[in-house]
Amino acid sequence: MTHMRRRLLLLLVVLGLVAAACGGGDDDEDAGGGGGDADASLCPTDALEEATAPVDLSYWFSGLAADNIDAMQALVAEYNGAQDKVKVNAQFQGTYDEGSDKYLTALRGSGLPDMILLEETRLQLMIDSKSVIPVQACVESDDYDLSDHLDAALDEFTVEDQLWPMPFNTSNPVLYYDTNDFEKAGLDPDDPPSTFDEVLEAARKIKASGVAKAGYAWEMQPWYIEQWFSMANEPIVDNRNGRDGRAEKALLDSEVGKEIYEFASTMFAEDLALNVGRNTSGADTLLALGKGDASMTVATSAALGSIYAIQEAGQFQDVGVGVAPLFGPSNEGGTTVGGGELWIVGKGKSAEKKAAAWDFAKWLNEPEQQAKWHELTAYIPLRKSAIDLPAVADLWKAKPTYRVAYDQLAASKADVGGPSIGPYKEFRDAIRTSLETLILKKEDPAKALAQAKSGADEALTSYNERVE
Repeated sequence: MTHMRRRLLLLLVVLGLVAAACGGGDDDEDAGGGGGDADASLCPTDALEEATAPVDLSYWFSGLAADNIDAMQALVAEYNGAQDKVKVNAQFQGTYDEGSDKYLTALRGSGLPDMILLEETRLQLMIDSKSVIPVQACVESDDYDLSDHLDAALDEFTVEDQLWPMPFNTSNPVLYYDTNDFEKAGLDPDDPPSTFDEVLEAARKIKASGVAKAGYAWEMQPWYIEQWFSMANEPIVDNRNGRDGRAEKALLDSEVGKEIYEFASTMFAEDLALNVGRNTSGADTLLALGKGDASMTVATSAALGSIYAIQEAGQFQDVGVGVAPLFGPSNEGGTTVGGGELWIVGKGKSAEKKAAAWDFAKWLNEPEQQAKWHELTAYIPLRKSAIDLPAVADLWKAKPTYRVAYDQLAASKADVGGPSIGPYKEFRDAIRTSLETLILKKEDPAKALAQAKSGADEALTSYNERVE
């Protein structure tokens, strides 16, 4: 086995699934619908106090990398040992897609969990499933204070003035760059690029200097397109990104969309970017930095812990790990939340089950647990007070790179969260296909953008006709 092959295998093992983008009353009644004030009776939070025996809570979670699975199980064990009202049975369900598919299969039959952790892209789909209760009902029933939570985390999961799931493992995209390459190319590693034009200029200097084959490692990731729209404070679908009503059409062909596609076209026309494809493993962009093929890339902030783990294992020792906020067309808005959230299942569940799920979700959101989760996984602490705890403060002092994603999200001025749309996979597929047409077939940016809008609109129309 070659040395490079060993490095690739190590990277894939460590990163794991880093990549990896209503409601019912008791028994089989629905838990209610979206819109307006939540009905506090949907979440009888006092039922746990009346329980005469420990409540068994089935909890499905998915989408976490290998080490993060252990971190989640450790939190579950700590919760189970800290109280005697609830016994959580946590079951890992694979990738986010696999977890979602298993839930939908159970929805058609039986065996729904009491709580499930899913990716943010499932927001509208879960609301439309009519199998979950809005967490807003629990907030009102329990008089729970949300003021210590990051606004961006709450905005991401609010539709028609209701908070649906509870945020948990929060991330956003950041710029990763090799500080050593920057110095060799005559760039200031303390002043990384923050705009499309600055990235182009940095990539040109990197390529001209020969320190890397390309300035930037590019993956066909629609999430970054969505984030760039948010940074410009523009919705990517109508009805305020689907927050004030069901999304019916894409707004991709705006001036921001044109700027994004022209940036991508220029990067490849000048041979400044390395195309790593769809990067389904989540490893390819970071591998490009590690082996010197590129000096910059964008990836989830949750990858940072894995990057340091790779270095500690003896790989990529000649790479200086630089982390900066996501660059973009402007910074009138800000980045939005990625990662997972906690859904409380209402369909077929007793009052005690709902109350137990809420108690566990609250506990996972406490500053101490959020600080520990950040330390173990690099996911962003979503409680403002968590950053003052030693677990976070000491980590940030030793490695300031961990703070970048938190500060970026805390500073976000985006009016709404990311798009709340039912056919998220098909919507993103339309964008990804158009990017491939733009980059691989060298299509005109305006035509590629029109292709993306057409496919996205078709996906939205088809989905809405099925569920309405």
